[in-house]
Amino acid sequence: MTVGNSNGSSSSSTPAPPGPARRPFTGLVKELSSQLTLEHVPIRSSQSATATTRSLLRAADPNKPFLPGQPRVRLDDDGQQEPDRNTRNELLEYLRKAHLTTELDDILPFMRYIFVQTPSFKHIMPLHHQKAHARDIIVVEKPGLHLVWYYDRIFIMPIPAYFYSTAFWTFLEQADPAAYKAAVGFMRSYYYLIQYQIDFDKACEMGLIPRLPDSSANGTSTSRHPTYEEFYDFIAPFSKVDDASVNRRYHYGELRLTRINRTFVLFKFRLAYFHIYPQWGSFLAHLLAPIITVFAVCSVVLNSMQVSLAALATGPVGDAWPSMVSVSLYFPIAVIVLIAFIIVGALCGMLVKGIADLIWVNKTRKRKEAGDPDAGEKSHGVIW
Repeated sequence: MTVGNSNGSSSSSTPAPPGPARRPFTGLVKELSSQLTLEHVPIRSSQSATATTRSLLRAADPNKPFLPGQPRVRLDDDGQQEPDRNTRNELLEYLRKAHLTTELDDILPFMRYIFVQTPSFKHIMPLHHQKAHARDIIVVEKPGLHLVWYYDRIFIMPIPAYFYSTAFWTFLEQADPAAYKAAVGFMRSYYYLIQYQIDFDKACEMGLIPRLPDSSANGTSTSRHPTYEEFYDFIAPFSKVDDASVNRRYHYGELRLTRINRTFVLFKFRLAYFHIYPQWGSFLAHLLAPIITVFAVCSVVLNSMQVSLAALATGPVGDAWPSMVSVSLYFPIAVIVLIAFIIVGALCGMLVKGIADLIWVNKTRKRKEAGDPDAGEKSHGVIW
């Protein structure tokens, strides 16, 4: 009989049953928008006689020559210059900024043993369960903050409207493989973030899921969100994607901002990865809080020592005060011993928890390498 522990691992050495085969993303099964098309144009090169073509992303509606959901990004020739020209390729520049997580990709290897993060993309709580942990959901348009949490809040980036189009995925795979892998990993995270109808309804309410394009021919707006069934058909292919097909950040699920900030201090020599309170007063308050605590403890210990020494220095005071002198002598010593026990206990608890996290992470890595489909799943307890 196999008995599971609170971390989702089992005490038996029996190999886990094989899960669904994972593979690279091969494209959408259900396209929710046909607002984009691909145009193949020839590229003239003075160094080669072989004719090559280049794909351009175009808007199906000539009256809306921009990226769906982002009218600032044009899809005409001015926005998609050839890479060898002096002018910028505004479309690719925007897509890289909107989806790459380069800083997190670089820093995560340093967090393997110091500030441990569970190396599993399944380490994501459903949207409705975030409230059970008293977390407010903050909608952001910064890819490096997606599924990063800080005490009572978690940052989530909405799905762009242009992700609904098959032409977009084909274009991005050819134009920028790094941004393509980041986008695929981002969508895979949403498969675990939205697991129930209540998650889907909440996501639509918060603007995390974009509306479908207008389909009215008479100018009347018919824009609506997809149904939960339509959305599931759209996102289901991303659930089968393997880690090799996404960037390093999306090998992980939720990330703690406090651990990321400390890693940046140690290895990048920066004050933080992201400041929640971008003011010196707030930053110094967080920085000085543990230092002030240490000074307060030391002050109590020194005052206790001073009381004990004063009691020892007191000469004979008659028969009325011996008990008071004894209390003044031994009570401060008891306070010092109590503080020592608390500090040692706290340090030992942190050490035990750190070792337990390290063992859990390494066990998760081994289970992933062995093909266990449930590696990284964890109960939603007090500590996540």
